[in-house]
Amino acid sequence: MIKRLQLLLAVAVLWLGLTGCGQLKAAIPHHVVTAAVTQQAQQEQVDLWRQLSANDTSLPQLSVNRVQVDRVRQVRVADELAYEVTGTYRYKLRYPQRSPLTQSEVPFSLILQESPADEQWQLLEVEGSLTAPKTWQWRSLNEPAA
Repeated sequence: MIKRLQLLLAVAVLWLGLTGCGQLKAAIPHHVVTAAVTQQAQQEQVDLWRQLSANDTSLPQLSVNRVQVDRVRQVRVADELAYEVTGTYRYKLRYPQRSPLTQSEVPFSLILQESPADEQWQLLEVEGSLTAPKTWQWRSLNEPAA
């Protein structure tokens, strides 16, 4: 009887531990992570394109897919709860008058927070340059319709 109770207790603790780890991933909807990755990747491409083609105003079209979340962990930013999300994604760039470029297994790392006031998600972004001091800003996500 005692061994059976110990076994049930061990299974319960193991089950809670395993499902507890998965709850963080489930706490952030996949479309929110995809929107954050897309927003971050688009900004990186805009910055890069401006450096490479200062007089060409036509930006490449970016599409992000196959977003795979590998890890989610809780972090504190300015004494508020947020989530650090890491994983990989795939993107395709379509340049004007050039062949598309596809890149797979691109790593990402994001910090996301749900705003309790309006239940919208925000992405923490770094602003600044190599010469200017860096600042952190929360940016609302331009989420696609889910």
